[in-house]
Amino acid sequence: MFKVKLYSILLFLLGSLQVAGQAQKPVRITYAVKDTSTLWFDWYKPTAKANGMSVLFIHGGAFTGGDPENQRPMAEGLNKLGYNVFVIKYRLYLKGKSFGCDMVLPEKLKAIRQGVEDGRDATAYLINHAGELQVDTSKLFLAGSSAGAEAVLNLVFNPFTRKNDTAYNLYRTFRYAGVLSFAGAVLDINTVYAHAPVPVFMMHGTNDQLVPYATAAHRFCKAVDPGWMIMFGARTLYEEMYKRKWPVVLYSYEGSGHEVSSYMFRKFTEMDSFMQQAVKQKVKAAHLVVKRNDQPKK
Repeated sequence: MFKVKLYSILLFLLGSLQVAGQAQKPVRITYAVKDTSTLWFDWYKPTAKANGMSVLFIHGGAFTGGDPENQRPMAEGLNKLGYNVFVIKYRLYLKGKSFGCDMVLPEKLKAIRQGVEDGRDATAYLINHAGELQVDTSKLFLAGSSAGAEAVLNLVFNPFTRKNDTAYNLYRTFRYAGVLSFAGAVLDINTVYAHAPVPVFMMHGTNDQLVPYATAAHRFCKAVDPGWMIMFGARTLYEEMYKRKWPVVLYSYEGSGHEVSSYMFRKFTEMDSFMQQAVKQKVKAAHLVVKRNDQPKK
């Protein structure tokens, strides 16, 4: 009898370990329907004790591709630290096309604007359903990588609205707890000056050939190219926020390229530290960290 009981206990423990080792399946929720596009987000619930903070993440892919499902390692890494994570599907206006120097500027701007609008609509959904989605709206962070980082920065420092537009106040009635950008840039530096300070966390490679590290043409296009446009990257944002003593953290990776846009998959300590400090309003007025030879060990 003792052996039978022991055997049963071992089977129960083995089964429990197998379940615990399985990755959670996110909950998929529709937040908007636009034209022929059904927009949704994958909700990854904390797998450790919830810390009360939530992250809304927008993936990269040059506004032509990318998949929210590929962000699972990032979401699950934050889940283990107690974060509530939402990864959105947004409209890819240039899907199957180009976001390079050959694409005319109005089309590139429209692609970014749609990403901004969808990020805002996803935010509005989280606010309106905060209770059921376990979101403390005072501790909601916005994050993105590459094209997604461009979307989140231009959502917060929005260049697509004017003071007399009905959407103007909408973009300023809600304040994120902080913004995390992995290789992102803004379209108009003047909109940064006009915005109330919000804690900003950035990681960017100094040799990024797609999204400029400082102030330069996007993808380093020439002025005669149809898609030429100037963008203001992490270094420029940092310097402008530094002048105003606003809360900002920049991890500058010397000699690194656009691969820094994937660092949200492994820089959990740095991300967590920033968000923990942001909710306590303890992010330094200006904090620059220069990194070299930061490739992961094989």
